[in-house]
Formats: sequence, structure tokens, C-alpha cells
Amino acid sequence: MRAGEKRVGSWGGIMKKIAIWASALALACSLGTAASAQTAPAAAPAPDRVAEFKAFMADAAGTWDADITFPSQEAGKPDQKAKGVMKRTLKSAGMWLLDELAVDGTPYQGTAILGFDSVKNEMVGVWTDNNMHNMRLDKGRWDAEKKKLTWHADVPGLIPGTYNRYLFSEEVKGPDIREFKSVALFRTGEVPMVHIIFTRRKN
Repeated sequence: MRAGEKRVGSWGGIMKKIAIWASALALACSLGTAASAQTAPAAAPAPDRVAEFKAFMADAAGTWDADITFPSQEAGKPDQKAKGVMKRTLKSAGMWLLDELAVDGTPYQGTAILGFDSVKNEMVGVWTDNNMHNMRLDKGRWDAEKKKLTWHADVPGLIPGTYNRYLFSEEVKGPDIREFKSVALFRTGEVPMVHIIFTRRKN
């Protein structure tokens, strides 16, 4: 060491101090993490979507009288009215719901089957009737808090090769009342297509 220079310590001493400092920092971090874990509230368990939808379908099973309204598409013309019956039957140990809709005084028959796809994590279904020559594929979700099922489908348009998006909803209005709505999404905006009030038929 030259005259006038101060000894700053060996490398071994410096590394030892760094090691002590790092250990203290790691201990402080671990204590802080442990304290946070003790004070943080436990996360709420994820809802069981399959069980929720099975409960929805179980409650829907039965025979429902339908009060049907076809909103007028022309100004000044009244809405068209109809009556019908929807039979809803649980299938496959309650995993699927079969819907069969008939309209009084007409040959109309609509048939659907719906359930919860646990792979896609969503409601899925198919619908067909004697007004169409294809099966409509539905996808949607059930909101257990709002008691409302919403879904959508792409329906072939009047021009071959084109499709229109339709939106549907079924909302529980009471133990024996359900409201169904459907609208079509056109370039001009949403167009109401069908509105139905279902009332559970008493045995």
C-alpha cells in the first residue's frame, strides 16, 4: 500500500457484507409476504357453471302457455298476436333440456335442445322449426344473479351466402313467469322479431 492511501478492506470482507445484506433483505421480504397472506381475505370460490345451469333447466321443466307477439315491421300496422304451448323436458339425467313449441291454430312446430358445454364453458343449443331447412346453432351464457339467459346465433339471410346475427334472451320474472325476446341485427339497427310471455301451466 502506498503512503497516504487508506485501506478499504479486502474483497472477502466486502462480499461478506453483501451476503449479510442480501440475507436480511430476503428475510424482510418473506416476513412481509407472510403478513400479507395472513391479512388478505380468501378468494371466493369460482361458481359452478354446470350446477347453475342444471338448476336453471330443472326449474324450467314443465308445460308453459305462451302469449306471443310479433312486433309490426311497418309503421301504422298493429302487432300480430298468437297463443301457443311450450313443453320443456329434462333429458340425460338433467344434463339437457328439450323444448317443443307449438302455436295454436297453425302447423308450426319449433324444437330445441340446450345445455351447458363444460369444455367451451358456455351454454350451447340447437333450434329448428318448419320455417327453416337448417339447424340454428346457439351460444350464450346464464347469469344466475340476474336470472337471465342470453344467447346469439347467425341465421342465413335472404341473399345466399349471407348471415344475420340474432340475439335472444330468456329472463325469469317470477316463479311461474318467463319473458323471451329476440332481435335481429341489421345494418339499419336492431329489429325486434318476437316477444313471448311464458306462464307455467298448473297441474
